[in-house]
Parts: sequence; structure tokens; C-alpha cells
Amino acid sequence: MNLNQLYYFKELADKRQYTKAADNLYISQPTLTVSIKQLEKELNCKLFRHSGRYVTLTKYGRIFYETVVSCLNTLENGKKKIHQTIRRDQGNISIACIPTLVGTLLPVLIKEYNRQADNAPHFIIHDNPSYQVCQRIKQDRYDIGICSYVDDFKEFTYIPFYTQEIVAIVSKDSDLAKISEITPEELRGENIITYTQDITIGQDVTNALLASASDLKITNRLHDELAIAGQVIANNLVGVVANTVYLGGFNIHKIKLDLPADTRQLYLVYDPSRNLSPEMTDFIDFIKSKIDDLKERKYHIE
Repeated sequence: MNLNQLYYFKELADKRQYTKAADNLYISQPTLTVSIKQLEKELNCKLFRHSGRYVTLTKYGRIFYETVVSCLNTLENGKKKIHQTIRRDQGNISIACIPTLVGTLLPVLIKEYNRQADNAPHFIIHDNPSYQVCQRIKQDRYDIGICSYVDDFKEFTYIPFYTQEIVAIVSKDSDLAKISEITPEELRGENIITYTQDITIGQDVTNALLASASDLKITNRLHDELAIAGQVIANNLVGVVANTVYLGGFNIHKIKLDLPADTRQLYLVYDPSRNLSPEMTDFIDFIKSKIDDLKERKYHIE
């Protein structure tokens, strides 16, 4: 019995189909079949019952599954602790950030921190959407994140430190291009495009808009400012988006939109159940010390 066989067994038990399990494991179906047969031979029992294209665990398989899951979880936790200790010993901080700030706000903060830190760590930087940032913190692949609040990770510590302004955008040919400020109520009758609601910013922007004017006509939804701005120009729509660096490449008119200032709230995120290195604690304290400056937009990043 070897470690691969345990992973193969668990994947097949979870997926209940040889083809899907083999695809997820990046091995051939015959390789998976042979491995399971060898495991059953060693244990001297049948682990799976076949039913057409699907398999289910036998009584013996269920007993073995509980043991395998427990062992693999213990192994994964040990690997996480080793990786975390290696990063800490090497003075590294693995930090992930949403794409619109990874090339703007984050480098400014790191540069200032390195300038004043007595023993500056090495930052390993990643860019991901909010959910993936939190998911990979949970998996111990990242130490710290800069992202939205994610309901699935309520156990994390979220430090609110930065907001992105939400604006309305229109083409330069639009009648609305003549104004500089607008309320959600004044957008009634307009065809609005904003973010899809399967991401945090889409939920937050939609809730804020409809709280002011529940009958707004949101006709389309996309995932980012690039796609939304392109549709605004092509189809004479009104976009409601965060005022990010992505808008800089479009010939559009921005309109100040009367929404709560914290509609797009961003946080410094970490898992408090982990042992934080002195470098991580020091960087978190530095971010906290800059919250007032960030609120007053003393950092020019857009």
C-alpha cells in the first residue's frame, strides 16, 4: 500500500466514477483500475460495488474511507505546518491581492513598509479574485490577503482599510456625459450594466443601487471593469463600476454616483488560527497605521 493508492481510493469514493476520478487525478483510467484492484487484493476485500458507470463503497470500503480521510487530513495539516514554518524561517510573506490593486496600492504599501522596516521580509505576490484569495489562505498557500469580505470564511480576521469609489460610466456621446454627479434614482429608465452577482462586488453594488431605487433596470452583468466599459461604449449603456485603473484605457465619461462610501469595502485578511510570524505581525500593524491615510486618499494609486 502506498500514498498514491490512498489518494486514488479517496478520489474514486468521492467522485463515484472511474472516468471523473482519473481525470481529476491526471492519470489514465486503467492506471486507476489497477491501483484499486491491488489495494483490494492487499486488504483481502472488495472496497467498491459497481452499478453501471458508477461505483459505491461497500461496508468494508466505508470503514477504510474513514481511516483514509483521517490519515490524509493529518498528512495535509503536517505539510501546511512545514510550508508555513519554511516561509517564516526564510522571512517570506506570501500575500495575495485582487487584480485592480495588485499593481497599484499593494506595491506602494510594500515599498513604504520596506523603507521603514528594520528587517524587511521578502514578499511573494499573487493576484486573485476575493474568493480564491480566502480559499488559498485557508489552504495555507497564502499568508495574507487584500480582498472583499467573503461569507464562506467568517472565521478570518478582516481589517477594513480601503474603499474603491463606485461611479457611473457612459460613452462621451451620451446625454449623461454632460453631468458630473448623479443619484441612483436619476438612473431610472436607463439600461444599466454592472457586475455579476456571483462575485462580492456584484452583490454589494446591486444591493446599494436597489436600496435607493428598487425599480432600476439592470440589463446586463459582467465580471470586470474592462468588459463592462467595452459594453458601455458599444451599446450606449450606463455602467456602474469601481473607479479602477482598468477604466483608464477607455474613452468614457465618469459620473460621481451617490452611493454609500463603503459600498466597495476592501480588507486586509488573515487566518487568526495560524501562528503569525513576527514579520507578518509587523506588516499587519503597519497596514493598520495607514488606514487613516488611505481613507483620505493620501496615496495616489489610480
